[in-house]
Amino acid sequence: MSEFRNSFRNVAEEFMASLSVAAEIKSEKGRDVLRIPPQSENGFQVELECTEYGVYPSAEGWHGGCWDVTVWKPKDLEASLREFLNSIVTDAELEICYSGSKPYKWILRHTFEGQRVADETGLIFFNWFGRRSIEIKCNA
Repeated sequence: MSEFRNSFRNVAEEFMASLSVAAEIKSEKGRDVLRIPPQSENGFQVELECTEYGVYPSAEGWHGGCWDVTVWKPKDLEASLREFLNSIVTDAELEICYSGSKPYKWILRHTFEGQRVADETGLIFFNWFGRRSIEIKCNA
């Protein structure tokens, strides 16, 4: 196993011990997946998949950019993962935009590298004329 995946596992196991609702980590050949269930009644599930070449975050339809092994050193990855995971359970918000009854855009507001960021994911094709609504979820 690579040093990159080892760093991911160390942070995941440390983090899992601090949660009010237990998370799980599943290891398979070539990847580890950390699943964090909603931590509150209005919370959201987060999943981090770590492979030999990167960590891929996702949350109920939202997905963020990869923490790539060519850019992130294991120690830097550990610090960023700790910050991201801490933000997920303390101050992050997931905004889900609907058109009709179907989601079409997801915005995760969280802390990253000391800054408050809004990462957005959306669909290209959706019902443009549908009735719009927004749902905001928070694990805090």
